[in-house]
Amino acid sequence: MRTAMRWEGASLFVPSEDVTDISAFQGVVSIVLRDGEITREEKRLVIKLAGLLGLESDAPKRVYDAVLSGEKLENGKKMSKGKCLDVYSGMFQTAYLNASISEDEYLVVAYLRYYFGITEKENDVVIKTIHSELEEHVEKNVFQVVERGLDQAKEAVDGLFNRILSILPEGVTKGEQQ
Repeated sequence: MRTAMRWEGASLFVPSEDVTDISAFQGVVSIVLRDGEITREEKRLVIKLAGLLGLESDAPKRVYDAVLSGEKLENGKKMSKGKCLDVYSGMFQTAYLNASISEDEYLVVAYLRYYFGITEKENDVVIKTIHSELEEHVEKNVFQVVERGLDQAKEAVDGLFNRILSILPEGVTKGEQQ
């Protein structure tokens, strides 16, 4: 089911060097609104992200309005690398556990990996942690299916992450983009 959110064009929002809660949220909202609509699953991810980031109750609406108007919000709390990894892990797990995950939702996770500057090694640690948590909570006879699904989710996110990197001008970091 789609909730109509009419909006023309793609967002020109590009994150700055400083990783902040508001800029991370604005980047994700820009992604989910790029087709002019937000699905129920995308809305669920955005709500989860707001919670993981600890945003104030009025922040999601302010960000949504800013994205629609093409405004870039500059405020927000700087995020530590640990906080970035926690948020990324929570979003990856949320997206993966969604039974009807779409490429757009994996794109949100891939974007957060890019935006937070999560390395391949850090990504592997996040996936191993999720794997261990699932292994603890899933019946042994079902775990192989869950494990295969987690591997497929990682491959999907990695592929989208590499696509994000491939569209950037060579040698440009995220803070240098126009």
